[in-house]
Amino acid sequence: MIGRSNSSSLVVKDYTVIQVKTSERSHASHCLFVKEHASAHNRVEWPKGRTLIVYNVPPYCKEENIRLLLKDCGEIMRVFLQPKSSIAPMKTASLSKAPKTVQVAYVVFKKPTGVRNACSFSFDTVHFICDQETPLRTGLRGYIEDYRNIPDVTAMEKESEKFMDDYFKTKDEEDKKEKEKAGQPDEEGFIKVMRHGKNKGGKRTEDNQKKGHEHIRKRNKKNELKDFYSFQFRETKRKHILELQAKFEEDKKRVKEMRQARKFRPY
Repeated sequence: MIGRSNSSSLVVKDYTVIQVKTSERSHASHCLFVKEHASAHNRVEWPKGRTLIVYNVPPYCKEENIRLLLKDCGEIMRVFLQPKSSIAPMKTASLSKAPKTVQVAYVVFKKPTGVRNACSFSFDTVHFICDQETPLRTGLRGYIEDYRNIPDVTAMEKESEKFMDDYFKTKDEEDKKEKEKAGQPDEEGFIKVMRHGKNKGGKRTEDNQKKGHEHIRKRNKKNELKDFYSFQFRETKRKHILELQAKFEEDKKRVKEMRQARKFRPY
């Protein structure tokens, strides 16, 4: 539902629409959709009544830009920028791997009035999300900056090799400890049974999983009940009669051919 309130705010399905620009010289504006965050999952990080959710945040925006946009609404305690909405704050590791796309911001105010002030923004008033202290590089300049920030391939290769070396070293140490513990009782007196020899069990790979699923499917098909239902019994009987009729017609044709060739000797 689209409508305007008395304060000339544009509301689209309970969301207040805010027009933003990067500078006064910019002819294009970007729309943000804000409302009070409400969820059945109560989170300590997003207190009820004091958290504002902002959708359609441009990919080049940072926490400082969101703070600049909402600084007049009230004191901001924290800003969470995520690639998508969630029931809990996303980890930093997942944010670094997220693609360059629109974001979702969760803004926590010190008082509930901050959320109400943000939801009463006028659509006719254009707001700015950057200034001299928090500049933004958009368009072609933004893409060029991202290209220049691509890490060195050689450095990435060395880092990957170091990571794998550390992983295999840790894995060898764990295997060595497991072998030392084999056959020895633990604190409760239990002995851990480990596989040795040629057949140590298959690795949990994608191919082995597919083979296992195929084996289970064939086993279930083999063990399934046949002619359990009445319609299955009727269908099996009908197919059997059709097969007998087809075989009878073939036998008649073969006998006829043998008689014509004078090779038919029934006795």
